[in-house]
Amino acid sequence: MRVYRSIITETDFSKALHFGSGRDKRHLGSELSSADREVIALDPDPHGLEQNDTPKRVLGDGQRLPFADNTFDLVFSEYVFEHLPEPELALREINRVLEPGGAVVILVPNPKHYYAKIADLTPFWFHHLWFSLQGNTSADEDKFPTQFEWGTYTDIQSGAFDWEIERLYSFPGPTGYTKILPVHFLFTLFDRAMKNRPQHHVAYLVYYQKQE
Repeated sequence: MRVYRSIITETDFSKALHFGSGRDKRHLGSELSSADREVIALDPDPHGLEQNDTPKRVLGDGQRLPFADNTFDLVFSEYVFEHLPEPELALREINRVLEPGGAVVILVPNPKHYYAKIADLTPFWFHHLWFSLQGNTSADEDKFPTQFEWGTYTDIQSGAFDWEIERLYSFPGPTGYTKILPVHFLFTLFDRAMKNRPQHHVAYLVYYQKQE
């Protein structure tokens, strides 16, 4: 998250959309908002938006954005696309509301990583229990069912729009998901072995620039 926050805060913009902001526990929206920089937090969950301290908040579906064409010069999203049943619709909508020359910053887990595979094979209630066992007391607020329909290394590099990849970071892990297991060291060894194989990394951070 440190790299992600750094990229967002260093990006020049006048109007930004925090796509799938939820309650914004990292306070990105409020931090970025100023007299000459407007940030709109968008999420379909009213409970999450009520806890969000971004000055401007909109209840809405990310796959059917309630904004006019060319509204924003920055759209950013962290750990949202893995929850979308139709991520291509969301990407198309982002492209529609993004003005030419604007930027899209997405942080997303890799559906092909073992973390995603485990999440896919276990029931949703188990995720709440698992994170609670690790001391995550906000598990009920922050964890939602996953779909993992987009976010592979190939997905990120094969954009269907006139977006150019300006920066791409991949993170090999390990993930904290297995840290309470006695065999956590095996997962750590695996992630280290995959260090130079980004298609097997746990997550990606991509900065797209829409052509003018």
